[in-house]
Amino acid sequence: MIRPPSFAYRRIVSSAVRHPERELFCDAVPLAGLAEEYGTPLYVYSALAIRTRLSAFDAAFRGIRHTVCYSVKANSSLAILRLVARAGHGFDIVSGGELERVLWASPRSASRIVFSGVGKTRDEITRALRAGILLFNVESASELRVLAETAERFNRQARVAIRVNPDLPAKTHPYISTGLRHHKFGVPIPDAERLYAEAARHPALRVAGVSVHIGSQISDVRSFAAAIERVASFVVRLRRAGHSIHYVDGGGGLAIPYNGSRPDFRRQFSAYARAVSRPLRGLGVHLLLEPGRAIVGPAGVLLTRVLYRKTNGGRRFLIVDAAMNDLIRPTLYGAQHEIVPVRLTHAGAARGEKTDVVGPICETGDFFARRIHLPGIPEGALLAILDTGAYGASLGSNLNSRLKPPEILVDGRSARRIRRRERAGDLIRLESL
Repeated sequence: MIRPPSFAYRRIVSSAVRHPERELFCDAVPLAGLAEEYGTPLYVYSALAIRTRLSAFDAAFRGIRHTVCYSVKANSSLAILRLVARAGHGFDIVSGGELERVLWASPRSASRIVFSGVGKTRDEITRALRAGILLFNVESASELRVLAETAERFNRQARVAIRVNPDLPAKTHPYISTGLRHHKFGVPIPDAERLYAEAARHPALRVAGVSVHIGSQISDVRSFAAAIERVASFVVRLRRAGHSIHYVDGGGGLAIPYNGSRPDFRRQFSAYARAVSRPLRGLGVHLLLEPGRAIVGPAGVLLTRVLYRKTNGGRRFLIVDAAMNDLIRPTLYGAQHEIVPVRLTHAGAARGEKTDVVGPICETGDFFARRIHLPGIPEGALLAILDTGAYGASLGSNLNSRLKPPEILVDGRSARRIRRRERAGDLIRLESL
């Protein structure tokens, strides 16, 4: 297994090849066959991997009342949202568009939606109120007042949690760290106390919980434990002040390994659950969790075909047909995704080389890996960029007027297209001369 439980090499038997070969599969479906049918670049996701990781995450928290609210921003494909909903889980959203996606995929999931984000508009708040979502995670005094005014206008009562900023560092990329006082996210705890008092006085608001989220791609569970410890102490203070705190939203942010290591994710989820649950013992709260990357990241790959081999000044390049518009994480975050050939031969493995894997966009920043060791990869060969189920397609763009790739969902032996490849007409249909 290269990414359990779904991505593995299988030996293929063919009289057409001289050397023994192994081919990368998603569940029971060969990835090379999908590339032939749908072309490249191509995103492929495993339904089995998503279900397995959701189930393992849920099981890790079985000792405390909880709801898993999948973070839609990680991957907002309608088919994946429906898969999550059918497994009985909720959703964490950060925009009106994500709300519409969830309601389109699963209208009955409205009551399991939490709405986070620092810049909710009045229109977005109105739509969420009408949908009857579970909770608004409020991030400023101004937002609280807009929410109160909007709820009052439409004769609704909004359940609120204040997102507190615990002023704790998280060992992650600075662009995805959110828990320090100089970040735009959340409210310092002393200020939050005043906001809870204000919310309690307004008949259109119902104080229901406390929210915290310190960042993304965090591997040290002690960071989560420290944040929840501060939240737990704050819950006690709020209850002494007369507030009814039923929910603690612990956010998300649990890391996945991108470097080729294959740790037991069930053990990782259990360690995370212990770190988050322990400070809440005895409080009787309902814990809300917002995993995204940890669920869908390892469940996806991006397939790309090598267009050309090139050498400049002794530096080798594989120029592929995927680009930074398809997967921007290496450029944006310096992310290091493991890249593997879809087909392995003993002959190719003997000709290893260090190479850069780059795309066709007219920027030096258009790369997927630099100076990585790969077996000899010929022109026309397929590569799989691993762990791209999260923040891959969802961060995609049309840079250089490139067409966004299709997306395929594999479920056991079946594969279906859940997003078609964009056509040239899609690029211009919203424009006029």
